[in-house]
Amino acid sequence: MTKRSLRCPFPVNHNPLFNISFGTTMLAAAAAVAFSATGAMAQGGSVFVDSRSNIFGYGVSTPQPGGGGGGLIAVTVHLTPGIGRFITFRNTGTAWWNSTAGADGPDGGNFANSTNIPAVGPISGYAAPRSGHLVGLYLEAADPTGLPAPNSLFYPFAASLTAPAFSPGLRQVFFIGDGLTGTGSGVTQTFTIPDTATRLVFGVADASNFNGLAGFYNDNRDGYTVNYNAIPSPSVAALLGLGGLMASRRRRVVTAV
Repeated sequence: MTKRSLRCPFPVNHNPLFNISFGTTMLAAAAAVAFSATGAMAQGGSVFVDSRSNIFGYGVSTPQPGGGGGGLIAVTVHLTPGIGRFITFRNTGTAWWNSTAGADGPDGGNFANSTNIPAVGPISGYAAPRSGHLVGLYLEAADPTGLPAPNSLFYPFAASLTAPAFSPGLRQVFFIGDGLTGTGSGVTQTFTIPDTATRLVFGVADASNFNGLAGFYNDNRDGYTVNYNAIPSPSVAALLGLGGLMASRRRRVVTAV
């Protein structure tokens, strides 16, 4: 049998600069496709959350069904769209309740031994050990006014607040604290971002002695500094990083020529 060599029907460019450039271009194209699918890029920032920030008003109002003052409109951060996102925090600060009591950090304290506040409008209730925590909630793009409140998240014990990861849903008030598994120590906790979430609201869940109908915000003072870092799907982050590595390699080759 006669052996015949197989030839590529297309011209091959053996220039290493072309091959590196082509590889970088293909990786960039793949990253662009992945980005269009997830829409996610890393997003970080820092905001101050006054302890009078009313989480139950979801950044648009200050409801006080329990009286005592509705406080301030809660702080809202607009999230970069995407799927497979999560967010981490490193939070500090001190808040005071009833003007002089407390001096609690973002993980909360023992002004009250527990917090138990029912839902307000489309926003879930909140119940957890201790009181005065930094809390958050995710919102969809549409106005949630008139929607039924989702079920409250369940934090039955102090250990519930030390979990390494949480997955709150839309309009569920969730514990954030200082962002670590311990108070001021431990590993960084991760919080899944719902795929349809477009906003993250920061605030405090308050009531008379932190139990009963929401309210009694006006006698709070000071607050928490929130440092957040929203991260895209790990597969997209890895692909974008590989594209950057290839681009760096290409620059080194060009410099050496």
